[in-house]
Amino acid sequence: MFINDTNYLDQHFLIDQKIIDLFYKTIDEKENDIILEIGPGKGVITNKLENNCKKLIVVEKDKRLSSYLKDINALIIYEDILNYNIPRVNKIVTSLPYSITDPFIYKLIDVDFDKLIMICGKKLYDSILKNNTKLSILVNLYFNIEHVIDIKPESFNPAPKTMSSLITFSPKDINSLNKSEQIIRLLYKYRYMKVKNALKEILIRLDNITQNNARQIVKSYNIDDTFLNKLFDELSNEEVVKIREVIHDSKI
Repeated sequence: MFINDTNYLDQHFLIDQKIIDLFYKTIDEKENDIILEIGPGKGVITNKLENNCKKLIVVEKDKRLSSYLKDINALIIYEDILNYNIPRVNKIVTSLPYSITDPFIYKLIDVDFDKLIMICGKKLYDSILKNNTKLSILVNLYFNIEHVIDIKPESFNPAPKTMSSLITFSPKDINSLNKSEQIIRLLYKYRYMKVKNALKEILIRLDNITQNNARQIVKSYNIDDTFLNKLFDELSNEEVVKIREVIHDSKI
């Protein structure tokens, strides 16, 4: 018998049929789709997806749920999604544990997909709108976001302590961004480098200039040396916002 453990895996299973139907409708499944479903739980969406697309890949961390998935027509992989190398897919469908949403979104910037359909915490969606944290800046630079509906806790079993939101992401073309936005976006790709070195590499990449010219441009930004000598990944929300403002205000 399956016994849910919210303390360990942060599991909340969708039980509201109206929300289930809307979730599936939002996926807009096509017969040529290659779909990745992450965290299928007891398979309420999986059962709708399995016979209507070209290929369905299901990634579930909790092997205790295997009895709900054993007869599903899909490639089922029991793995932590944060450790799984996501292949090229058309659509990603998920109601992730809210505790791993942030690292999952960071993972998405290196994934080739057309549309993400996700149930997440409403607090996350609200923070994305404010666009003033490292994560929200990332989301707004990499994705077009659409809000579908807010979801009450009682739509899940067990009920989470917070409201949820059904949202979609679609990748944003870097060429649709202005120069300063492109620079900040690429800093996330170079997030394990010191900021000063990352900025130089980005300027060389974008402008096809020499290292010396890139170094001079970075110097002209007048960014605090404390920021420049940190890894981008180590910067606080406030520091990333400040760097964004400095680069945005630069005339270079």
